[in-house]
Amino acid sequence: METITIKGNLTALSPIHHGGSENYGTTKLILQMPTVIRNPENGEEEVDNIPAIHGNAIRGYLRRLIMDDFLTLLDYELDSKKIYHFLFTGGLLEALDPKDKGAINLSMKKELRTLIPPISLLGSALGNQMIQGTLKVSLADIVCAETKHYIDDFTEYTFSSYNLKASDFGTRLDDLKGDFDEEDKELDNDKKEQAHQMKYEFETLIRGTKFTHEFTLEDCNPIEKACFRRMMSLWSERPYLGGKSGTGYGKVKLDYPDIKDYSDKDYLDYLNENKETITSFLDELVKKWK
Repeated sequence: METITIKGNLTALSPIHHGGSENYGTTKLILQMPTVIRNPENGEEEVDNIPAIHGNAIRGYLRRLIMDDFLTLLDYELDSKKIYHFLFTGGLLEALDPKDKGAINLSMKKELRTLIPPISLLGSALGNQMIQGTLKVSLADIVCAETKHYIDDFTEYTFSSYNLKASDFGTRLDDLKGDFDEEDKELDNDKKEQAHQMKYEFETLIRGTKFTHEFTLEDCNPIEKACFRRMMSLWSERPYLGGKSGTGYGKVKLDYPDIKDYSDKDYLDYLNENKETITSFLDELVKKWK
């Protein structure tokens, strides 16, 4: 058994919005986790809600990067919604009769792991089988005065989590041409535009916010390790987290020093040497789950 931990830090180069499940009025709140903290004023322990980036958000973004790259390297055009979700979103378990064509036996499960290394790394679900990934992705914990006693490298960090939060807003215009009542048809265009303009607000973590983070690789073979390295290289090319990256949010600086010890060569060589076998297997999956 082999367990490898890759520790690193993230720094926000632009504001980050990572939405939680709660709203405050019309404001979308960022994800916050109940945490035992040390009060900066008196040193006593207490429970507070501290912002964090969910590991599933990081995992989901990296999955999309590596799967898109996987299909691009194979020059493969995917034509199946179920296989798309299997590769890109973690799939969906289905309750099936063992005789059903959607059932997966142990032999196919082994092929899925062997021929699609990103699936073995990240896991997914297809038919009646859940495939456990060999990669664990931790929460990205915010570095702040309340949590610095957990984090050896940032014992002098003095910013409170409350100082690192901000709010922003946007506007959205609904195009509802033709949806006005008869009496509204006399309105000029400006009034119609005002009638359908919506303002929305959301919390952010400010530029410069720091996070600690780690990945754990459990019993990975050399190809899976190389696949992980490829995935991290893709992330460094598109270093974003959270939502609204298309409008200037979520850019981060990545710092995972130990990743330099790994190479993606074994993974890239494997795909190149087994391209026909892998694409034929993908064709079988698409045919089975068209």
